[in-house]
Amino acid sequence: MKSTAHVPPTRRRILIDPCVQSVLVRRTALYAAATAIYSLVIFLLSDVLSHPKEPVSESLLHCLDEAVFWAPGLMLLAPLFAYDLIHISNRFVGPMFRLRRELRKLSNGETVPPMFSRQGDFWADASDSFNCLREELIELRELTSDSREPATLVDTAEPNLRPALNPATTK
Repeated sequence: MKSTAHVPPTRRRILIDPCVQSVLVRRTALYAAATAIYSLVIFLLSDVLSHPKEPVSESLLHCLDEAVFWAPGLMLLAPLFAYDLIHISNRFVGPMFRLRRELRKLSNGETVPPMFSRQGDFWADASDSFNCLREELIELRELTSDSREPATLVDTAEPNLRPALNPATTK
């Protein structure tokens, strides 16, 4: 007999929340570019200071010759870094995305199944808290639906049932 334990499905999308994850990838690309520029400037300055009689243009060419060896490696590794960043960010973006979606459904009165965390997700306790909240809300909705009595229509045409007017306007 198979176990009835819930096994959460695997993710089918690369970007769970494109707004959040694209910002992370762009920010990482910015840091990588800043690091490359910083390294090039440091290499240039160290070459200029170590060979003070050479023109700066010669030092720049020397640094660019050196960059030919490390720049392609960084360009080859950049997609790997981006993929890893997206994969890691899915572990915290995914649970929050699901939590927002399920809370929206719950607030709209829809029936929502319990939430489960995937293996390795961050904030797994958020799904436990959501499930407790969900159970309490279901119980409250059942109690209020059972205790509701049919509403009686009130005829507001009779003077004694009209809402009280402001005394200043009745003069």
